[in-house]
Formats: sequence, C-alpha cells, structure tokens
Amino acid sequence: MPRDINFVRDRQQKVAQAELIDQKILAITAIAFAALLFLSLGAAGVHWWFGNQVKTVVAQQKSQESAILQQQPVEESYTVFAHKLRVLRDLFGNRKNKQTSIQFFSEYFGSEVIVSQLSYDSEEEVLTFVLDSKDIFVLNGVFEKLQGAELRGLYPTLQYGGLTRSQSGRYGLKLTVTLPKYVLQKTS
Repeated sequence: MPRDINFVRDRQQKVAQAELIDQKILAITAIAFAALLFLSLGAAGVHWWFGNQVKTVVAQQKSQESAILQQQPVEESYTVFAHKLRVLRDLFGNRKNKQTSIQFFSEYFGSEVIVSQLSYDSEEEVLTFVLDSKDIFVLNGVFEKLQGAELRGLYPTLQYGGLTRSQSGRYGLKLTVTLPKYVLQKTS
C-alpha cells in the first residue's frame, strides 16, 4: 500500500507541537514576569519605607539641633557661672586657709610672740612671715615649739631661718610654710 503523503496533517501536527511549546514558554515567561514585578514592587516599597524613615530621622535630627542651638546661650552662661563659682570657691578656700594658718601661728606661739611681715603667694600657696619675740628666752620657746611633732604634723614643709635682732633687743625669725589644701565644706 502506498503511503499517503499528507503535508497538511504533518504541518498541523508540527504547528500544534510548536503551539504547546509556545504556551509553556508563555506560562514560564508570565510567571517570571510576575515574580520580577512582585520583587520590583517589594523593592520599591522597601525603598520608599526606608526613605521615609531616613526623612523622619533627619527631621528629628534637625529639630534636636535647633533645640540644642537654642539652649546654647543657656549652657554657655551656666558654664561661665560654674567656672566663676569654682574660682570663687578656690579664692575663698585659699583665703580661709591663710586666715586659719595665721590665726594658728598667732595662738600657737603665745601672746609674747607677734606674727608680722606677712607675705602670701597664692599660686604656690606659700605663707611667709616673721615671728617677733621680745627677748631670747621667748625665742628659745619658739625654737622648742618649732621642733615639736604637733607643728611638724600640721605643717611638714615648715622652714625657718633668717634670725635677726633689732636695736631694741627684739628677735625676729622668718618662717616659710606651704599651706595644706583647704576644702570648703557646706555649713548645715
């Protein structure tokens, strides 16, 4: 039997197969396009959300900066005021320290010894003065007290020298002492 050659049927089968392949390709392409569209929309949404977050943070930062700039004069005046208070505290502490030391030396050596020729170096906190005694016997008592442990405990840097005698018979002894640090305390 002779074979029937039917070109139309062969062609239709090939076209049907090509159509099936094209439909599969179209479905895969549609799925890929939908996935890419979904991903790009998600990326755009995330970008928009982060952009809004950045804008919010920048706006907060600017408002904080403006608040800080508005408070800058107050902070500057507070800093200057605190520095002034610190300086005044140190000055009053040094003054109180000096007065306390002068009073101590005036009382420690007794009423027959006069503290005179005061000199005070506020930077080094060094007090220099002369103990003026009426005679050699009082001066001998001064030397004994200068060697005492009590005085050396309170003023370990105490130095003395430069003994002088006036025409009237009074003796003078120069003392140099570095004052200990004095801390002002609040009174209750």
